[in-house]
Amino acid sequence: MAHIHPLEPIAVIVLAIIFIYMRRKQKQQAELAAADPMGGNKLGRARTAEEIFMDMRRRALATTPQSLGRGPKETEPFGVLMEMGVQISVVTLVCFADGEANVYHKTGGGMIGGHAHESVRKAAKTFVALAAKALPKMTKTTDFPLPGSDRVRFYTLTPQGVFTSELNRQALTNPKSELGALFYAGQEVVAEMRQVQEQREEEKRQDRRPIPAPPPPAPSEEAG
Repeated sequence: MAHIHPLEPIAVIVLAIIFIYMRRKQKQQAELAAADPMGGNKLGRARTAEEIFMDMRRRALATTPQSLGRGPKETEPFGVLMEMGVQISVVTLVCFADGEANVYHKTGGGMIGGHAHESVRKAAKTFVALAAKALPKMTKTTDFPLPGSDRVRFYTLTPQGVFTSELNRQALTNPKSELGALFYAGQEVVAEMRQVQEQREEEKRQDRRPIPAPPPPAPSEEAG
């Protein structure tokens, strides 16, 4: 019978503990990477939905016309944020002159990737173009607070800086006013994005449907 050294069982236990610890560490790192796809997590923990929302919002507000390929002499607005206070949350629509469109929710979720669809690109470009007409109703700002409940705030990005205006939603019911037209154009972008999202979900449902089995072959007739 082979002799077992008294330290061998302890070594096996230690190795088992190290293995379990490394597996847990790898799992935690994978969870953090999934929760922070932008790679901005510096605290060693999963970011909250609100933190991710605020980070995406800051990035949108910091967009430059050069990053969109616009010339140095262009003066028209190149981006618009339309933010709506909804109960305990905020919904932010971000559109740029190249047709990019995204929707972010403060409480998590949203819609991205609208640029890949012509209907969304067209609506987003129209939305940004209308901001030029609404610009006289806005004031230049370097502060970017969120809107209050049942209020709408616009941030228009221009080569001269960011301009803003905040109103009650009821004050935007007139589509013939400059800000009212901008509000309805933003709603049209959201409607187009929702339609694209519904089409994607329907396609996924279609892909998950089982393929029906072929019918059984008809019985052959025996010769009489």
